[in-house]
Amino acid sequence: MIRFRFLLACCFSLTFLFVSSVLADPTYTVHVFATGAAVSSTAPDSVTYGDGSLWIAYQNGADSTGASGSSTVVRYSPSGAVLNTWTIKGNVDGLNIDPTSGLVWALQNNDGNSALTTINPLTNATTAYTYGNTYTNVANRGFDDLVFTHGNVFISETNPASGTDAIVVKLTSGLNSPLQISPILNSTFTGTNLATGMPGSATITDSDSLKLTTTGVLALTGEADKTIAFITNPGTASQSETFLSLLASGGAPITGNPDDTIFPNAADGYFYIADTGGNTVYRIAATGLAPGSVYIDVGTEFGILDTSTGIVTPIFTGVSPHGATFVPFPEPSTVTLTLAGILLFAAFFAAKRRMNSCSSPLQG
Repeated sequence: MIRFRFLLACCFSLTFLFVSSVLADPTYTVHVFATGAAVSSTAPDSVTYGDGSLWIAYQNGADSTGASGSSTVVRYSPSGAVLNTWTIKGNVDGLNIDPTSGLVWALQNNDGNSALTTINPLTNATTAYTYGNTYTNVANRGFDDLVFTHGNVFISETNPASGTDAIVVKLTSGLNSPLQISPILNSTFTGTNLATGMPGSATITDSDSLKLTTTGVLALTGEADKTIAFITNPGTASQSETFLSLLASGGAPITGNPDDTIFPNAADGYFYIADTGGNTVYRIAATGLAPGSVYIDVGTEFGILDTSTGIVTPIFTGVSPHGATFVPFPEPSTVTLTLAGILLFAAFFAAKRRMNSCSSPLQG
């Protein structure tokens, strides 16, 4: 009986340790995942994950209006092996994967003469697309980032010249050249400031990264504005917007410009961060992330964003962290779970046999 109680106590202790680890503060371990030098490229920017691979766009100093240069898109295995590379004319500043078709979309030239190239991950073939007359190709205007959600494609449009210029548009033509768009949000709008809870207005003068929260809300970064605009029910009659002004740890306005906001969908996983100036892609193993936590890169820092205050608390400092994404740790396989169950039952019955043998009456 004593040994049985000891076994129960051990099980309770293990359970307590497991619960404690879940409730503990997050932990982060930083490793170098890849470097531009290994693929003869520079300035990693956009980062996305899909088709079982990590995809990085190296901009190589290409002109953001497409006047000169080309970018290199690299497909990496989860271990960091180079699976393939593509050279795409111009500056690739937005990279995402269509969850329906599996095609990789690379947005070119965010400051003018924008275009789109798709990559087929099965055949490695590329297809080029142009925009139609709904895209007003004026000086400095182009497309920066894109999001796929509920069969729709939303794209951020850069450098508005007035408050009536679109900063988020919806693709209306499907993947057919020439591509057609329709505005869903102009650069001046009213809403609630998430940090203060007070109604007000915001102007996005430097629209940049566009991401999707875990609840299906679009998050648009106003880079020079140091503001995140959240768009609920985008492209519908019930669309609404709120905004969040970003602050440094002490509560003062942040000094660096923000870029990618990341919304982890698991407690444990990897952050992949492109350090553009350092020509390095980092992988940060993170455990114990709080549900609903938000991360963002700002200036030289990558950190946690408190959406109730707007304060960014850094967890990693580099030269210029820029593009980022989050990938949950792989789920245990069925074989692994089965083996773990067998071992657990074997240990239990072995302990039970030992207890029975110890409790048997002595033979005379």
